This record gives sequence, structure tokens and C-alpha cells, in this order.
Amino acid sequence: MTELERAAAFEELMRDRCVERVVETRFGPALFNDTHPTIWFLNVLRADNPGEATAEELAAEAERVQSELRHRRVILPVGRTDLVEGFRDLGWDPDHFLFMAYRGNAEPVDTARTEEVRAEQTRQLREAIIREWQEDADDKTVSEILAADMVQAGAVDPRIFGIVEDGVVVSSAQLYSDGKTAQVEEVATLPEHRGRGYAKALVTRAVQEALAAEHEFIFLVADGDAWPKELYARLGFEELGSRFAFLKRCKPD
Repeated sequence: MTELERAAAFEELMRDRCVERVVETRFGPALFNDTHPTIWFLNVLRADNPGEATAEELAAEAERVQSELRHRRVILPVGRTDLVEGFRDLGWDPDHFLFMAYRGNAEPVDTARTEEVRAEQTRQLREAIIREWQEDADDKTVSEILAADMVQAGAVDPRIFGIVEDGVVVSSAQLYSDGKTAQVEEVATLPEHRGRGYAKALVTRAVQEALAAEHEFIFLVADGDAWPKELYARLGFEELGSRFAFLKRCKPD
């Protein structure tokens, strides 16, 4: 197993712990969390075996098996980039996940202001990020995403590191672990507190904790089309490869 495959398998293990129902398809399992059916991460057709299928064929299978959802979501195996344009032509939105592994030789960062925090302390930060990321989200949608966050937190029991100002967590990062592999995840900062080096400090703190616990492999997943991957490179992370997922939103009945 390559490092890229190992990182993707770790992510899928985290997702599998939140699954309530699985429907097998000819391309791979369709995963469902019926408690939170609107959450894309938890309700997805994982096309582990797309073979020579076209984007149209995968989209049709998603339409068939996810017909009760208000979205269609397909995620491909790592390295399969050949279907991106096909899904775009169908009107689906692509997500480019870039896997990066920690190699060391990071630029020095002061972590003195970082501290370990509880999941409930990050609720205000998380809500602000959700509303920024999904501008059309109403209060019900935001509440459901927050509830789904708690499902994921319960499944992976992450360590959370934050920077606190006036009693409020204004920036945070999470560390997932299975004892050997560690993932740095959910790096976020309130808009009005950006540009102060908080994300750098928190990613560095998470890595320090993972190294102290003697993890064999440390990775994170960045947006392959956005600037933070450059920050992570300066913090000692090296690109491994990409994985793509595709989303189609459906109008409610």
C-alpha cells in the first residue's frame, strides 16, 4: 500500500465509523447516515471500482441509489483524475482533495499560545465557518451540520487544539489517530482573526503531539485548488497525490 492509499484508507475508516446503512452497487458501496441525510460527507457513493465507467454511468448510478437524498455525491479512488471534465460537463461540482504527508524540515513556529480545548468550545467558530462556506445555509442546515460534526467527533475522538481570545476559541485544528497514523484536520480561523499565524501554530502543535506519540505516518488533506497547500508545504508537508469527489445539489420537492 502506498502512502497515498494509506491516507485515503484512513479517511475512509473515519467515514465508515459514522455509517448507518450500506447499499452495494456495481461501482462500490453507497454509504448512508439516515440520521443526517443532508450531510455530503456521510452520504456518498464511494466508487472504489469505477473501471472504465464514464461520468455519465457513475452519475446515473448515484441517481438510482441516492434518489431519496437532496444531493448526489460520488467520490473516486485516489489518482483517478480522468473523470473530472466529464462530471463538470454534467453540471456537477468537483472537490479536489490533495493529500500531503509530513516530512519534517518545517519553518520554525511559535506554539506558545496554543492549548488543548473541548469540542463544545469550538461551536461558535465552527458555526461561523459553516456560514462562510455555505452562504445559503439556513439555521436548520447549520444545526444539522453541527450535529453531524458531533457524530464524527464521537467516532474518531479527536484531540482539538485552539487559540483562545477573551474566552472564545478563534482558531482550531483537530488531530485524528489510530495509534500509528495521524491526520491533521478541520483547520479553521474566524475571519477577523486571520493573518496572525494561528493556523501555522495549530498545525505545528498537532504535528508535535503526533510525533510525541510516535505515530509512523502523519498527513493532512488540503484543497488542491487553494492557497493553504503552500502554507502546509512550509510546515513540512509534501504532496502525495489527489482524490476527487463530485456533488450535485437537488432541489427539494
